[in-house]
Amino acid sequence: MNINKNLAKLFNVPEGQNSSLDKPPQSGGTFDAANFQKDYALVQDNLKSLIGSGNVALESALKVATESDSPRAFEVVAILLKTMADLNNNVLDVHKKAKDTTGTKVEVKQTNNSVFVGSTKDLQNLINKERSTDKDIVEAEVVNEPKQQ
Repeated sequence: MNINKNLAKLFNVPEGQNSSLDKPPQSGGTFDAANFQKDYALVQDNLKSLIGSGNVALESALKVATESDSPRAFEVVAILLKTMADLNNNVLDVHKKAKDTTGTKVEVKQTNNSVFVGSTKDLQNLINKERSTDKDIVEAEVVNEPKQQ
């Protein structure tokens, strides 16, 4: 007897009917920002929670490994360290995917190898104008007024 016939007989379903397994059609090209933000926050909280639990487990496993001097315990610690590193990379991947999904581009303007051409006096005048030697000098004339009695 065929396995499909056995299952159909067991569950009291007609043999050729598998329409309940058909997937509903998915709508493509829709993006809901509110749901995305909720999902992003949920994923981020879950990853941070896993990292926190992993740190506690790592401390315990390391304590057990140092007290027992068992090679298997140290192997477990090494595997847990790799898992923690992967979780941290997953947090970064979530950030990158969120940035790619929302389309926000962050431009970083960076200047490398800047060179000032001038004397040290010019550089100091440029940096600190209050102490600059190039202050504007106001020329004034002293006038003596006659004394009144």
